[in-house]
Amino acid sequence: MESQDELNENIRLITIKIQKENPELIKYINEIPRGIPLKKEEKLNKEALKDYLDSLNNILKTYAKEH
Repeated sequence: MESQDELNENIRLITIKIQKENPELIKYINEIPRGIPLKKEEKLNKEALKDYLDSLNNILKTYAKEH
């Protein structure tokens, strides 16, 4: 599994890609259940980051198939 830093970097890169290439998809990013803890005292979970990254990738794949 990727490290937490790698997952964060991949999330950042795919978000930038969506913003540049498909800005109409940005509204859907906020609808993705992140599963990332919101409390400061809770640590980010690699599995939650991976799930979020997978969700972003799925948005792009689905959009590409439909358009």
